[in-house]
Amino acid sequence: MSSSSSSSAAGSAAQSSSSGGAGAKRTYVKLISAEGHEFFLDKEVAMIATTISAMLTGNFSESKGEIRFPEISTKVLEKVVQYLHYKQKYTNSSQPIPEFDIDPEMVADLLMAANFLNC
Repeated sequence: MSSSSSSSAAGSAAQSSSSGGAGAKRTYVKLISAEGHEFFLDKEVAMIATTISAMLTGNFSESKGEIRFPEISTKVLEKVVQYLHYKQKYTNSSQPIPEFDIDPEMVADLLMAANFLNC
């Protein structure tokens, strides 16, 4: 789930909202690219990346649900967010897993980001 900085995010970045059903609450985190673009995604999805998980659960300032990535461009961070959703959807899936398309121009930058984030 990505959103531009014009998204309504009053207050804390780690927001909770009720999704239909038995009052289940979802917590969202905000990832911020080098250019300041904000991506909001379900904390469960974000935790797939080991580095993000450590930042959110450790004694880091990021544990408040907002993580800045000053060295990851918007384009690359957007692809990382797409991959985290892809990985969540297809891990342990019994259906055929489609290829995850990557623009050849961004392979090196994406590889460095994936290595840093451990995802």
